[in-house]
Parts: sequence; structure tokens; C-alpha cells
Amino acid sequence: MFSEKELNLDETELREQVALLNEPDLEAYVRCESVGVKRASVYAALNCLFFLGAHHFYLNRWLRGIIALLLGVSALSLVSSGQVLYGSVILLAMAIVEIPQLLNYEHLVHAHNNNVMRHCLTQVRKSPRYN
Repeated sequence: MFSEKELNLDETELREQVALLNEPDLEAYVRCESVGVKRASVYAALNCLFFLGAHHFYLNRWLRGIIALLLGVSALSLVSSGQVLYGSVILLAMAIVEIPQLLNYEHLVHAHNNNVMRHCLTQVRKSPRYN
């Protein structure tokens, strides 16, 4: 997992690099960042529906989201078809895996946002007008 100190240091370094951008590049950076940055509170709310994988989709972790969605739908199908034990076991296993996600949601979103910042800086630097 990520420590808060490491994430904050990483973010500070990224913000220092952003501060060095000229005005047109800064505008391009802000546009890029505004599309990708996510809110921790939304992630936490979506995590309550862990069996649908919505929180994974929110952070663009598509494979994990699809797996969670398939497992969740399977578990709910088993429960509704009368095989409560099997469905409950799957849901319990999912909860065990997803509880750390919920407990560390701020760090996960912070790491995602740092990666977005890094990606946007890279995109701006690749642009032909970057000095």
C-alpha cells in the first residue's frame, strides 16, 4: 500500500513541475487533469456497492471492475435461486478483499490522482509547443 507521506511527497514534486509550465501548457495541463482527477468521497460511496465493482470502474481499473461485477452478479444469482450458502460465500470473500479498499480509499484515490497528474505532465511535455 501507499503511505500518506510518500503520496504527499510525490504530489508535491508533481505540483512543483506543474508550477514551471508556461501559460498555454498550464491550461492544457489543467484541462487534462480536470478530466482524470477523482474524488475520494465518491469512491468511498461507490465502494459500499462493492459487489457491483463500481468503485473500480470509477478509478478506471476496468479488469478489477469486470471481475467484481461478474462475481457480484453470480453471487446474487445464486442467492436468488436458492443457493444462499454459495452466494453468501462469494459475497463474503468479496467483502474480505474489498474491505481494505474501503479502509484505504483516500490513499487509493490520492495515488490515482498522482498518476493522473504524472500522465498529464507527460502529455503536455510531448506536445509540439512545449518548451
